[in-house]
Amino acid sequence: MTSSVHFRAGAAALAAMLTALLFWAVIPLFLEHFTHLLDPWTVNGARYFFSAAFWLPFVAHTLRRMAPADRRAVGKAALAPAAAHTVCQIFFGFAPYYNNATMLNFGCRLSIPFTALFGFWLLKSERPLMRSPLFWTGLLCALGGFLLMFEKGFGTDGTSVPGMFLLLGFAFTWGLYVVLVRRNLAGVPTHLSYGLISLLAFPPLLALMLGLGDWPALLHLPAAQWGWLLLSAIIGLALSHMLFYRGLLVIGPIASEGGMLLIPFQTAFLAHLFLGERLSPTQWAAGVILMLGCALLLRARFTVRA
Repeated sequence: MTSSVHFRAGAAALAAMLTALLFWAVIPLFLEHFTHLLDPWTVNGARYFFSAAFWLPFVAHTLRRMAPADRRAVGKAALAPAAAHTVCQIFFGFAPYYNNATMLNFGCRLSIPFTALFGFWLLKSERPLMRSPLFWTGLLCALGGFLLMFEKGFGTDGTSVPGMFLLLGFAFTWGLYVVLVRRNLAGVPTHLSYGLISLLAFPPLLALMLGLGDWPALLHLPAAQWGWLLLSAIIGLALSHMLFYRGLLVIGPIASEGGMLLIPFQTAFLAHLFLGERLSPTQWAAGVILMLGCALLLRARFTVRA
């Protein structure tokens, strides 16, 4: 009976994770589209307005049913991951203005070593991986693929020096964010945990939009563009993060992050179809090496857990 329950939980977590990966694969295409219409502060603020509005009724209903002490405990636990998530989203919001959609998703996967380092530091359950040669082989393979991918990336249409710094900033803060979610919110329902983080991230992002962004441009957007903005917020923020939490809490942050290496190839294919973007043969080879590293990381995770 216990094995059956664990299998169903694992299957549900994997299905949720794969759905989140599919959603995230299309988000760079949306963000690339918005670079021609709005500034990054405005895109961030508007998207988080929709995400916060989506989750507000669910969070309010759930919190009303909790004891005051539990409400305070959950709110306090969400503060650290929400802060990391807010900074992470700022880096990610600017990245499409300096990287094309394909390179954006490839570059973001540099978060793997940061997730591993923060996981070892903050999560006792992840530390056995430190003694796994298979894990370190996979990590070095993933890093080697990443460096090969960007060997000729500077000064091209795909990325730039500022773009690389933005991707590094995102990778660092994303790695911290997912580990803090696993550490602080493991016992909290996924809709409540991301709902709270979304509501906590919205006020600073809104303030940045009003203070630094060209938010009046929103008033001139056609209805169709408002629809795309809403859709990108619902699938790229409100739903995908909640689904990712399901996998994160069951599989663990390091293995979950390894699975996200599938996203760049999904995005590259979609960008080729809809935006005419192409990867060089060297970059595709680097992506294959990166995915090999992902497979080794996942294998190490489940070998250690077994």
